[in-house]
Amino acid sequence: MSNKIVPMMVMVIVALAGCARTAVDTQQVSAVKITGPLPVEDPNAKLWNDAPEHPAKLMVQDVAEPKMMEPGISLIKVRALHNNDWLAFRLEWDDATQNLIPQPGASSDAVAIQFPLQAGADVPDAAMGEKGKGVRIWYWKAVWQDDDERAQAGRGDRIATLYPNATSDHYPFEANAAARDEMEKRYAPAKAAGNPILARPNASPVQVLMAEGFGHTTPSANQPSAGRGLWTRGRWTTTIARPIRGGAELGDLEVGKRTYIAFAVWDGAKQHTGSRKMRSGWIPFVLKDQ
Repeated sequence: MSNKIVPMMVMVIVALAGCARTAVDTQQVSAVKITGPLPVEDPNAKLWNDAPEHPAKLMVQDVAEPKMMEPGISLIKVRALHNNDWLAFRLEWDDATQNLIPQPGASSDAVAIQFPLQAGADVPDAAMGEKGKGVRIWYWKAVWQDDDERAQAGRGDRIATLYPNATSDHYPFEANAAARDEMEKRYAPAKAAGNPILARPNASPVQVLMAEGFGHTTPSANQPSAGRGLWTRGRWTTTIARPIRGGAELGDLEVGKRTYIAFAVWDGAKQHTGSRKMRSGWIPFVLKDQ
């Protein structure tokens, strides 16, 4: 083989590799069936390459106050897998900054998936559902994951992270544990009142919520969920997983039956929190039988 042919072959191979395309389904989100465990906490697993990617366009939340006045993240890429028991999503979106801990001028990055309680074509309002036609939401928040990872690594709480050089002389509850309850009532009323944003109902960074319209969101008594986010070079890649059969409280999905799904993203650097978010409308969704 001549010395000229070898470089040409290398160029052809490189060119063919560059022509490889991710399978894209612009019509719906399709969850591909696999055998075995799902990569529920591994956004980089190769198994995700088996699922087509759906580019879901986002719009400002301009239905309820406080509304979004300026557009934020406009696109989220979605892949989905299932194994007949659980359903897992891989969500990918551009975000120039990683915002983990809420602080002045910034909140936590977050993403959520919304399902109608009753699967099928008769969907409620995509903006958090409506009375008598509820929705169920799997809500991942960066600060919850960061709390867990810091605790496991022994890196202290949020205050210690934000102010690493701060020290305290004494807290009354260090000598009297009962004093802590009284201090929380005075200085942390949301936590003392059991606000689910602070008093998390589970140990997962993904919280399961129920809603029948804006202002009616509550945590579910059942919290079957899993997920994990990775931020790398201006991009979040996050998994969120739920069981396919959620029963009367969380709703059942059925393989082969089309239903709908919606997404929302919060950019902490732009102080997105609560209803200040980018969201999609309902998008067709189906669990494939293969």
